Amino acid sequence: MRTGFWLLLIMFCLPAQASLLDSLSSNGDDFLPVEQAFPVSAEASPGSVLAEWQSADGYYLYQHRIYLSQDNLSQNKQRIDPIFWSKAGKEKYDEAFGDIIAFYGDLAVTFDTRALTPGTATLHYQGCADAGLCYPPQTLKVEVIAAPLESSNNSNSPSDSATSWFEGRSTLAVLGIFFLLGLGLTFTPCVLPMVPILTSVVLGGGNTTPARGFWLSLVYVTGMAITYAAAGLAVGLLGAGANVQALMQSPPVLISFAVLFIVLSLAMFGVYELQLPSGIRNRLNNISQKQNGGNAISVFIIGVLSALVVSPCVSAPLAGALAYLSTTGDAYAGALALLALGFGMGAPLIILGTTGATILPKAGAWMNRIKYLFGFMLIGVAIWLVSRLLPGPLVLALWGGLAVAAGVVAGALSSPTESAQRWLKTPALMLFIYGIVAIAGALQGNSDLLNPIGENTHSQSEAPFIKTTSTTEIETLIRESQQPIMVDLYADWCISCKVMDDEIFAKQDAQLALRHLLWVQLDLTDNTDEHKAFMNKHGVFGPPTVLFFNNSSDNSQGRIIGERNKEEFVREALDIIPAP
Repeated sequence: MRTGFWLLLIMFCLPAQASLLDSLSSNGDDFLPVEQAFPVSAEASPGSVLAEWQSADGYYLYQHRIYLSQDNLSQNKQRIDPIFWSKAGKEKYDEAFGDIIAFYGDLAVTFDTRALTPGTATLHYQGCADAGLCYPPQTLKVEVIAAPLESSNNSNSPSDSATSWFEGRSTLAVLGIFFLLGLGLTFTPCVLPMVPILTSVVLGGGNTTPARGFWLSLVYVTGMAITYAAAGLAVGLLGAGANVQALMQSPPVLISFAVLFIVLSLAMFGVYELQLPSGIRNRLNNISQKQNGGNAISVFIIGVLSALVVSPCVSAPLAGALAYLSTTGDAYAGALALLALGFGMGAPLIILGTTGATILPKAGAWMNRIKYLFGFMLIGVAIWLVSRLLPGPLVLALWGGLAVAAGVVAGALSSPTESAQRWLKTPALMLFIYGIVAIAGALQGNSDLLNPIGENTHSQSEAPFIKTTSTTEIETLIRESQQPIMVDLYADWCISCKVMDDEIFAKQDAQLALRHLLWVQLDLTDNTDEHKAFMNKHGVFGPPTVLFFNNSSDNSQGRIIGERNKEEFVREALDIIPAP
């Protein structure tokens, strides 16, 4: 009986055991070799490498395990991560690495290889099967081809609009564009009030002939243009990391130039006559008398100084120009482009210097009013410069005081005795009344120039930024975010950054309009080597700059350089990445 029981038990157990063994053996045979699980190919082109996988069903690649390496990489940069992923990954819990991003099926990634040395590099990747088998890390040798200069330029263009303007154009065309840009800068707030001062210094007492006026004006403009050319040469040599804009927006520079504009305004009110000290002037006169044309040396020096004086006002457009030039890697082309910009800014002055004797009004009551107007404009520029450093109500009070003074000088409180005064009476009175209202609003703690005594029409709140000082964190967000990203480059020493924080990012209507974007702010205050590398990589000249990324791409979809008002910023941002 016992023998029969054991025979029956063996008969039932053997098939079950055989079935279990067959199953285990079958599972082991079902796992594909790594080359079949993750077929891979790589193709090199100048400045980049394209890698592609066609992973088998049930197999996935780890996002964080895909990268390039090379022995020549510096110690602080051990790997090159992809700058483009053909699709978004899938969040997944993995037994080996925990929470990861996985890629199933076909995948293509692009690497920017400009930081690598031409030759051989190593492609790294690793994957796993859903059934539980994880493959060891895999490598593939790829060739790196040096990028031509044009490739570097295109990948780091300061903005899509800048690329469209400059891409494919001849050197002569680029110089022409910079000349027109300079011509436009002539009418910026800092430059326009300088015209009467510069003409009085350059043209002297008014007895200048057209030929001499042309010569002196040309010398002056050449001094100004050479100053900008030197800036173009420096940025072309140093690259985007030079960050000259940071210096031009620092509080000491802004305060110094604000004081200078106030001092210059006093010349417009007749407090002093704007000219070089007599000793220096006489010495320069003696030297220049030996030349055909007059005080060429002193006029040239004034041109150099003038370029520095107007720099704070035109720093935003200059930042865009210098940002483009910094990515070209051609220092001499940068110098020529900024030289053309300087001549563009000075072209109206050359015309004025040549024809001034015939088109400028003669000295008299009318000319004095024009001088006073420019004097108040210079004070306005000074207030505008320091407004970035002062509390809003105090700035509003300064503007109000300026409006009251300008209104009084224009005749708001006096009886008109001639037709010109009667014509000015109404605008002068309106200016005076606005000044009183602005001062009253400032005393109530208001700061809105357009609505000094009313409530703010747009409520203020904390800007919804993810704030960080780590460029690694930024790069990770760019790669992994399924939402378009807006990256604001901020620094404590960047006055325009604080203005944009208060006047754009803290406004609820701006937040509502750009709610489809993930708001990220990178603090560059310390300007570390990591920060400089990030700016160089993305062709950034310095803050304020806002980058936009989409489709998990490390290539910026566009950018906004320099200070903007709220309406301009929102419009440009929606042009770059429209709301769905």
